[in-house]
Amino acid sequence: MRSRRHTADPTRWLRGFLAAGALAAISFASACNEDSGGPTGPGDDPEAPGEISGSYALSGVRHLEGRLNGGGAGLPVTFTDDAGTPLTFQNGVLTLAGDGSYSLFVGAVFGDTEVELTDEGTYSHAGGAVVFTSTAESQRLSTGMLAGTAMTAVSQFGGFEFEIDVQRQ
Repeated sequence: MRSRRHTADPTRWLRGFLAAGALAAISFASACNEDSGGPTGPGDDPEAPGEISGSYALSGVRHLEGRLNGGGAGLPVTFTDDAGTPLTFQNGVLTLAGDGSYSLFVGAVFGDTEVELTDEGTYSHAGGAVVFTSTAESQRLSTGMLAGTAMTAVSQFGGFEFEIDVQRQ
């Protein structure tokens, strides 16, 4: 049997392929833009910052690395390093502004010296997840999880990783 060879214009196949692709893209876009009244899934756009804006008081600190001793519930809370130097967290506030900016202030005592641990930058959130992008020299916050009026966030102080709890005021 003799094989048939396509001798038509090769661009005809390409035009047909592109037309089919464009039709599929239009159909897909139109289906995605229909408003079903419900969430569209994990790819949703981040929510407006103003929805979680406000002041959150520091209510607890836990260390996430095994190189510190001490700890406890509430504030003040003290940790010591292997040399016995204490770091006591006394108070703090995380402020989330409606424009998507944040500032963090934590009052602490390291050894015998009072210190102020600060951070600032921008934040975004989707669902309960909050992502902090610091503009400060020493980034303190990275991510957080919001549950009602409380948030637990991952933070850095003195090279150690901590988890901080804050409560909306």
